[in-house]
Amino acid sequence: MILSLLLAAAVPAAPACPIERAVYRLNGAPQFTAGFARQDRRDSAVSDLVLWLNTPKRTYWFSFGSPNGYGGTYLAPEIDPRVSVRLSDDEERDAARRMRMAEPLSLPFDAFRADLSAFGAPPQSGDKPPSLLFARALGPALWYGPGELAGGEAEAESMPVGLFEASGCGGPPDVPAKGGKSDGADRKRGA
Repeated sequence: MILSLLLAAAVPAAPACPIERAVYRLNGAPQFTAGFARQDRRDSAVSDLVLWLNTPKRTYWFSFGSPNGYGGTYLAPEIDPRVSVRLSDDEERDAARRMRMAEPLSLPFDAFRADLSAFGAPPQSGDKPPSLLFARALGPALWYGPGELAGGEAEAESMPVGLFEASGCGGPPDVPAKGGKSDGADRKRGA
């Protein structure tokens, strides 16, 4: 019990902003940041949010999945919703299909409150922001399969396994200019 109290005392408080504006830094590697953004309405079956991961080389986007019953929350590579929303329905379907051309990637994801209780379902807008995020398989995926995460070409990156801790408010990185590196949706539609 004392250990639980000590651990809970060390957990950062949830940011005092809407979940879509919360920013998280990877403990021990603060150059890796993460957060949530609103999902394109056409892709919001499980959650109306996506997770973004900003690395030293690019920004990756992930939608949430959750099986029926006891299974937890999973991440799947996704198109930047700020780019997706500008696409026609046909362009969006084509970009999403290309994003998921390989075998479906499903990475376990957990979000924790300051009392270390876990979210029982994928985060939604209107939820209080979590204090901690954990996606153990992201590091190996960035090293062994960055192209699968990006929906195209991407360089391998070494990201340590660790907890993303709440660090404040701000929101996702800016949408890159034409030719910048985000999730490849602009390349997919021929821009």
